[in-house]
Amino acid sequence: MKVAEDMMVKTPVLTTGDPMTRARQVLRDDIFREIPITNARGRYVGYIDITDVLKITETKSDVLIEGFVREGTTVPSDLPLIRVAQAIRENGTDTATVVDDDRNVLGSVMLSEIFPVLCTRENLRGEIGDYMLRPPPVCEASETVGRVYAQMLDRNITAFAVMKNNTLTGIISRRDILNNGRVRKSLERGGKVPVESVMVTPPITIDIAEQIRAAAERMVEHDLSQMPVMDGKNLVGMIDRHGVLKGLNVKE
Repeated sequence: MKVAEDMMVKTPVLTTGDPMTRARQVLRDDIFREIPITNARGRYVGYIDITDVLKITETKSDVLIEGFVREGTTVPSDLPLIRVAQAIRENGTDTATVVDDDRNVLGSVMLSEIFPVLCTRENLRGEIGDYMLRPPPVCEASETVGRVYAQMLDRNITAFAVMKNNTLTGIISRRDILNNGRVRKSLERGGKVPVESVMVTPPITIDIAEQIRAAAERMVEHDLSQMPVMDGKNLVGMIDRHGVLKGLNVKE
């Protein structure tokens, strides 16, 4: 049985006294959506999320991290991986911070890394309709990236299904936007680039009649964090990794 230490990665660690502009730089330039935060003595106190960080748009700011720290998910290094997943699921985070008995940060376990491992287990149970988000967040292909990005930040949404003529035509995620240098520059000038020029198309989908295990397998195969759910030709929901984790049959 794998434990937290087996899947732990080194992660950037900041302190409550660091400026939010520093956190924004780290989160934009790296793969992490969450960063562990320590106090001045190096003890873990919580984490900051990319959504809060990206709301700080000034290149120079005296806003400090301490006002944005959230209660995070912490686990010991010897916790079984399925229990790590349970903790992540219950707290709605994307990482679990591994700490020692003195709350020193040892590293982080990322949901994106353990998800494929967990999905090889035989205890995923349930129907997609029970765990999907409905109604799904949607935007129009003709909308500007600036408008959609603002909604992502305001509503804490990581991805939108993109519609054109009432038909699902693509998907656009916050990471797609941040990873595209041309689009980031456009945002600084008002974000007038249309969504359809940035979206991923055609979208990989799954039918609502399928089981949650099928959704997990497809998300692992295509390295997806979320996926539109269809009922025939109609978009009816969105399933993400947290939704899939709800299908884990964890015995207490």
